[in-house]
Amino acid sequence: MAPDSLRNDLLINASAFDPVDYFDGRIRADGIFIDRFGKVQRRFAADIHCIAGSNTTRLDEHFIYDNGDEEERVWTLTRDSETDFTGHCDDLIGRAQGRVSGPVFTLSYDFLLPMFGRRVKVHFEDVMVSQTEQLVLNRARVTKFGLLLGELIITFNKLG
Repeated sequence: MAPDSLRNDLLINASAFDPVDYFDGRIRADGIFIDRFGKVQRRFAADIHCIAGSNTTRLDEHFIYDNGDEEERVWTLTRDSETDFTGHCDDLIGRAQGRVSGPVFTLSYDFLLPMFGRRVKVHFEDVMVSQTEQLVLNRARVTKFGLLLGELIITFNKLG
């Protein structure tokens, strides 16, 4: 029998995930990129400082990769309705389109990814699942011309 604390965490988070509320404060992200052949190509960590307003959150992200590279990115996530969201950052082509369904938040967007010394247009399909009030799991499929390049697996841990 599972401990009551585990059961309570999952039951509490069966309600709708609110990304504007969750991404407020400080977040630690840890992740890997796995290529289409199943090989881990990159590991990374990110420190994310988030400031939420009533319908908008600004996420200031600082990434550190396993090869020592560092990267900065600023996202703005806006609630357009109870379930629909849009997102923007400088590396996007157009806007990211998001939707909440229960504890799941999906986000779809075209992104200019640094690869081979240039920026290549790829498509991301993110699926974020709220596990607890502090923990969100994310799987992002990365494709080009509909062909899978790989997947990102990320944990988001709310620190404050």
